[in-house]
Amino acid sequence: MPDSLPSVTKYQFSCTHCGKCCRWPGNVLLTEPDIARLSAALKLDARDFIEQFTRLAENRAQLSLRDAEDGACIFLKQDRCSVYEARPAQCRIFPFPNTTPEECPGLTPV
Repeated sequence: MPDSLPSVTKYQFSCTHCGKCCRWPGNVLLTEPDIARLSAALKLDARDFIEQFTRLAENRAQLSLRDAEDGACIFLKQDRCSVYEARPAQCRIFPFPNTTPEECPGLTPV
């Protein structure tokens, strides 16, 4: 048994508004509170929000945000999230737990 556990580097995060994370492929899975928050922020009822801004996720069990034509998040405008205050829970916890500083310039070692 080793004398000590391997050290784990911890990071702190401060968004640099580079927009890099909003260009990653994949799903931004939505919860009911996400849909309520986003539709309120956009002054839409939930049904209109779902019709305009979501698609069925690959897991076929949830809704995901649609992508823009270039593959970025539909809410990315000039490298900024246009719904930042109402962004989905998945976006709120980004970049944790598995993102590295090479992938996200907002991560710095503590």
